[in-house]
Amino acid sequence: MKKEESAVFLNQVNKNLFKSEQVVGKKLKVSDYKKIFKNKDLIKILENDAINETVDAFVHGGLNISQASANSYVHRNTLIYRIGKVNKTIGLDLKNFEDCLIYVNMREIYKMVVKKQ
Repeated sequence: MKKEESAVFLNQVNKNLFKSEQVVGKKLKVSDYKKIFKNKDLIKILENDAINETVDAFVHGGLNISQASANSYVHRNTLIYRIGKVNKTIGLDLKNFEDCLIYVNMREIYKMVVKKQ
């Protein structure tokens, strides 16, 4: 393994999470996940409850900012700021379905990895 590989990929069990039959989506590739998991700020984003609640509201609102804002009782500008923070930090535009799917998958993978430790 290369030094820059994240600890997520050091364990064989975790590598199995990235097999193509486990990953959902048309354009999602293991390399996309590896690239994003190398980002040191990713863990901060994945552990930020406010951002994850906002993302959940955004997903349940059909990727519609107005709907998500109304459902979550979060001001529209706050929602836009938090979604923008994910984009700025890890390079995923959550307004794009594929990027949002990558983020949700990564969050679920992170939860599985953390629970195993």
